Amino acid sequence: MTNSKIVYWWLLILFMANGWLCCYCCLNEERTALLHLKANINYSTGNDYLSSWGAYETSDCCQWEGIVCSNITRRVVELSIMAKQISQEEQLINGTYRDDMLRNWLFNASLFIPFKNLKALIIPGHSVAGWVKNEGFEKLRPLRKLERLDLSGNQFNRSIFQSLSQLSSLKSLNLSSNNIASRSEMWFTDNKIGSGSERLSGLDKLEILDLSHNNLEDENVLSALELNTSRTTLKKLDIRYNRFQSFIPNEELGALRNIVYLLLDGNTLDENFLRSSGVMSSLKVLSVAQCNLNGTLPLQGLCDLKYLEELSLSRNSFIGKLPTCLGNLAFLRVIDLTQNQFTGNIALSPLSSLLSLEYLLIASNNFEVPISFESFANHSKLKFVIADFNSVIVQTTPISWIPKFQLEALSLFNCSQMPNFLHSQHHLRLLRISKCNIGGDFPNWLLENNPKLGEVYLDGNAFTGSLQLPFLPNLKAFDISNNKIRGQLPANIGSIFPNLVISTMSNNMLEGLLPSSFANMKNLECLDLSYNKLKGELPTRLARKGSKLYLLRLSNNMLKGEIFPVSANINNFQYLYLDGNNFSGPIPQTLSTAPLRTLDLSHNRLSGSIPSWLGNISSFTSLALSKNHLNGHIPPDFCRLEGLEVLDISENNLVGVIPSCFSSFRDLKRVYLSKNKLQGEFNMFSNSYLKVLDLRDNNFSGSIPKWLGSSGITILLLKGNHLQGTIPTELCHASELRIMDLSHNNLSGPIPRCFGNIMQQEFIMEVYPYSTSFADPGFQMFGGDAAIEVEFSITSYSTIFFLDNYVWVGAEFMTKHNTYSYEGSIVDYMSGIDLSCNQLSGHIPKELSNLTQIRALNLSHNHIAGTILSAFSKLLNIESLDLSYNNLTGNIPTQLLDLTTLEVFSVAHNNLTGMTPQPIAQFGTFKESSYEGNPFLCGPPLPISCTSPNEIPESPLEPDCCEDDTGFLDIESFYISFLVAFANVVLVMVVVLWVNPYWRNVWFYYVEYYMYSCYYFFASKM
Repeated sequence: MTNSKIVYWWLLILFMANGWLCCYCCLNEERTALLHLKANINYSTGNDYLSSWGAYETSDCCQWEGIVCSNITRRVVELSIMAKQISQEEQLINGTYRDDMLRNWLFNASLFIPFKNLKALIIPGHSVAGWVKNEGFEKLRPLRKLERLDLSGNQFNRSIFQSLSQLSSLKSLNLSSNNIASRSEMWFTDNKIGSGSERLSGLDKLEILDLSHNNLEDENVLSALELNTSRTTLKKLDIRYNRFQSFIPNEELGALRNIVYLLLDGNTLDENFLRSSGVMSSLKVLSVAQCNLNGTLPLQGLCDLKYLEELSLSRNSFIGKLPTCLGNLAFLRVIDLTQNQFTGNIALSPLSSLLSLEYLLIASNNFEVPISFESFANHSKLKFVIADFNSVIVQTTPISWIPKFQLEALSLFNCSQMPNFLHSQHHLRLLRISKCNIGGDFPNWLLENNPKLGEVYLDGNAFTGSLQLPFLPNLKAFDISNNKIRGQLPANIGSIFPNLVISTMSNNMLEGLLPSSFANMKNLECLDLSYNKLKGELPTRLARKGSKLYLLRLSNNMLKGEIFPVSANINNFQYLYLDGNNFSGPIPQTLSTAPLRTLDLSHNRLSGSIPSWLGNISSFTSLALSKNHLNGHIPPDFCRLEGLEVLDISENNLVGVIPSCFSSFRDLKRVYLSKNKLQGEFNMFSNSYLKVLDLRDNNFSGSIPKWLGSSGITILLLKGNHLQGTIPTELCHASELRIMDLSHNNLSGPIPRCFGNIMQQEFIMEVYPYSTSFADPGFQMFGGDAAIEVEFSITSYSTIFFLDNYVWVGAEFMTKHNTYSYEGSIVDYMSGIDLSCNQLSGHIPKELSNLTQIRALNLSHNHIAGTILSAFSKLLNIESLDLSYNNLTGNIPTQLLDLTTLEVFSVAHNNLTGMTPQPIAQFGTFKESSYEGNPFLCGPPLPISCTSPNEIPESPLEPDCCEDDTGFLDIESFYISFLVAFANVVLVMVVVLWVNPYWRNVWFYYVEYYMYSCYYFFASKM
């Protein structure tokens, strides 16, 4: 009996255990339904999607990705088919931030009917465009428990409204970033979101509605969505970034008295909206960023929202001081006023009385911000202060006080001194004290006091000393660029910042070896140590297997040796800048395995030929190999680099011709081939997208191609070649041309009159068109406790490389007797023409006086005749004017005294007459060399004085543009006539002596007499 009881209890335990295990498996019918759903998706898309579903026959579907089951019934209650996360590298290469895996899939309601207890269906970011016929969302009506539906980031149009109206159990609906603005061609003919069958109705339990980013436009969105009744249960409405012109009539705002969250960013609101907003008495969150609002803040309405906790007025045009009534918003936690024109001292504003404040975002205004922050000493909840781009008031005497707050984020620009209260801060996660020019030792103490730091930006200061860095395990971004920090980098920096993602320490005075411990940073993606004094060789470990490093910038250091040995693994590198070092040897084949987009090896000591395998790296957009010792030809394999935008192989020893295939490169915008030994013609660049063409100092021949006139070229540099023929008038059609250098060639003929039509338009060049920008990895500093989408002026380290990392783009142009490099935004302000050292003839076209934007004009060393145009006085921006070594005649126009910007002026070695301009203003700085070589020119600074106005030779009047006037004295004609006359005299003497023997004897007698006389004279002296 006892044994029977034992067996009985054991069987009961086994039975219960088996039942318990079964209870914690998903239902077989729902498991089968999920596999059907997976098969349907993969068949439609041709992809192996949802690979974790059904990986094992016995696997529990409740453990599958995106599936949530009830702990009691084990039925599926949440089904999420999330978009595949796109890596940052794929974002850069493909230019997309979301997965379009389900683009060809159509929604089929029958596939979801088996999930009877489904509460949440989430299918975001897949570009799903519609549904199977008769299988729309209305077929989900049997799912009585369905409360949340997220279809954001798809391509559904307005016809979805009618389909969704049957889902009366819905409490949350997200249709953001769809194509709701479009209409079904079959059903809809107007542009109202609530017209006819497009009306979203029947959702009586709806509490959350998100229609943001849909380009919707309607005069009354509440009416269209049937939300303008007192019965509405809606608590959160998000219609940001649509095209609503007035949102709703102000008199109907009372219908939203139960609304708690209202997000209207990116629409156009009525100017009186804030004045009428007080009727929304339950409002806790209001965001009207970028809504074209202006003027001063109203005293009524906004200040009546006594329960308001979060307020965003950013990116509008508000002016004036903040109204004192804002101090009545006692519950306000978040206030975002960035990018407006508010004024006043924040210490005296109502902000200082809002003791509940946690987020104070006031960047890009005209506020006065006291560096002490003493007026916020009692704000114990304050966590985030972003006050960039305001006027920081420096404290003249130190104020000793201990604040009650512990900040998590602080950002200040141009503050000129370190805030004293930072000595008492220990919870900072984000710190930005940038471009403040603060001196003294690097504040290592600041890092030691805040072990939770995730982002540190101390760039643009004057910190000195060495780095004594503490262990910061959470640090992901570290920017100390543009300081004066000395010493060596810590050898164990990889252990100090083990989770660093991006770092720039450029433009300092760091020295010593490059620590190999950077390889220990497993998450390191971008590293910039350019413009320092680092030496030694590249650590092989820096390019280890599994590394995430895809941007490395070590430009302008003193590194030497080989560029990554064969053992290096650089399969992840996309941006590599090693320019301005002492690397030697050939370009290593190790680079052939990297998916490089930008490679800059310029200004090193590399030798050998350009390897042909570079043509196999199809991902190239920028390639710079200039200022090395490379020789040989340009490899024809470059013809495969069809995505190339920038090519710089200047200042090498390259020979031969340019491959003709370059004419098919539609993306090629900037070409630098100067200072080589290339030859032939250059018709191979005939594409309309070309911006910069630099072929200076080569052996190119032929004429200037006419196709240049049909391009969008902005910089054309052809100096120092063997070009001949006339300057084509087609160049006048290059409307964006800013800098043109055709000097030191064999060009002939007149200067085209139409040159006066170029450089006329206001032109703004791409400042850094080939800079490397990166997607924000998304450090979310708010931790989810702010409902509104508050944006920092800091873009979480994405801006660090936006302006700094680029292959050099610009131009070298001679002006003011010197060669200058113009790059970046400076090109916007430079325009010039250099036609010097050619064989040009004719007159100076009067149309050149229309070049009012030009800063440099050089016509020297040609055969240009005529007079100097008095209309040159209209060139009010000109800084350098060189007309020397020509055949110019007449006076120097006194009107040139109006050229107040002129720094270099030369009319030397012409045939000018009269008096030099009065030595006043800038003309008082020009020396004798500016006027020398004109024999009939007088006046200071020449040594020839003009004693009397009557003695000054009169210059001829300026000839008509069609007359042929060679001037007072033609030197070339003078030499020819002199030689002819001399030859005739000699010939006549020979003939006479030959014919008359008497004269011949007399001639020989005198010749013999003078010869002996000279002989005896010198003999007696010796």
